[in-house]
Amino acid sequence: MKKKIISPSLLNVSKNNRLKLVRTFLNLGIKWFHFDFMDGKFVENTAISLSEIKKIVTKSKKFICDAHLMSVDPENQIEELIGYVDFVTIHFESKNYDEIHRIILKYSEKIKIGLAIKPSTKIKEILDLLPKIDLILVMSVEPGKGGQDFIQETYQKISNLSKIIRESNYNILIQVDGGIKDFNAKKVFESGADVIVVGTFLAQKPNKTKIQKLLN
Repeated sequence: MKKKIISPSLLNVSKNNRLKLVRTFLNLGIKWFHFDFMDGKFVENTAISLSEIKKIVTKSKKFICDAHLMSVDPENQIEELIGYVDFVTIHFESKNYDEIHRIILKYSEKIKIGLAIKPSTKIKEILDLLPKIDLILVMSVEPGKGGQDFIQETYQKISNLSKIIRESNYNILIQVDGGIKDFNAKKVFESGADVIVVGTFLAQKPNKTKIQKLLN
């Protein structure tokens, strides 16, 4: 049976409360955190800065963390985050295929590489990249904004990816991000997710009851 991992997102948390919230989650047994970086170009908004990611990790490095780079030029961010985060995840849609392939090969020996795909991106578009990555991030909402509803077609997408990964014997984690709450987390896990990213639901009054609802 797959291990179920919950990864809180700090996307909609004010800057002054982020470190405090990380410590609260650690006390509740959370072992994985998801940091959203936005350059204001790939998506319109901006979020946590690289310097803040490094500050939080340096002060509280008792967890696994991934940086979701919503950026048109992710190489600069990757360089700065090596040695701080465990995974860096770049968007398939941020560059052309050859550039994405080059970036993955360039950094795969230095850090674990994730590949994020938007809801509209088809699995067949990224099949040849799967053997070269450590994590696939399936976006279940449009990237760049919290509080959106989970896109129902994502369940089948997760299931199809899980089947491909299993049958190909790839060592890839499936992470799902967007609109995940207590009432749909079970189905996301059952579809094949290893890691679910949870934002608003957990960030507002985090407690063990909410965590258990996500796991059960």
